[in-house]
Amino acid sequence: MPAFDPWPFSVTLSPEACGTDRDHWQRLLTFEERKRGYKDGFRLLFCPWKLIDTADTLFLSLNPGGDPSGKMMRIASDERGNSYLVEREARHSPIADQYRQFCDFIGKNPEEVLTGTLVPFRTASWNAARDRPSISIATPFWKDVLAAGKIRRIFCMGRDVETATVALTGARLTVEVPANWGNLSIRRYAGRGDVQVFGLLHLSTYKMFGRRQCPPQLAEPMGIEAMV
Repeated sequence: MPAFDPWPFSVTLSPEACGTDRDHWQRLLTFEERKRGYKDGFRLLFCPWKLIDTADTLFLSLNPGGDPSGKMMRIASDERGNSYLVEREARHSPIADQYRQFCDFIGKNPEEVLTGTLVPFRTASWNAARDRPSISIATPFWKDVLAAGKIRRIFCMGRDVETATVALTGARLTVEVPANWGNLSIRRYAGRGDVQVFGLLHLSTYKMFGRRQCPPQLAEPMGIEAMV
């Protein structure tokens, strides 16, 4: 059987037309990775696709970083479970440990959180000039996910994700507190339909769990009690 060629299918398929169909996104991302010059794989969701229909919490990161396994996987979603929990290399990475502690902090099973990326294409580091234009690829996907009305809380990793999510949801700023990390802040926004958006520091760079003065600052805008 000849190898699958995504080009004829994807040339006429726009992100807006994909909806939340996994097969469509698999094909489109395969096409867009090649078109945009990315070479290290992609991942839109770090969890099974079915969580789109069940999760009430979204953990949204910027893009997949360097792949310690060297597998360069090209998948729309990780059907094995949450990537941070099932991949040995990920489980031992700082962001994976921070993710597990974060889920415990907010009282959520890490396997039940919709975990995804703003830009699906994997890079060793973020290059704004190269990568910001690719935000437009997954924006229609996240718009459709949020329009379904199941997601009640969105946790944004870093300012780029926060800015894009606020624009997508039309949320307004309600709380801003110091992060107790330099001059950085943590913000809470109120979106339509009582959706809450939280602008956090990116946990792969700022390891807030393990820094004693940070959890209380996270707890305040979330309205929970910090365990210090």
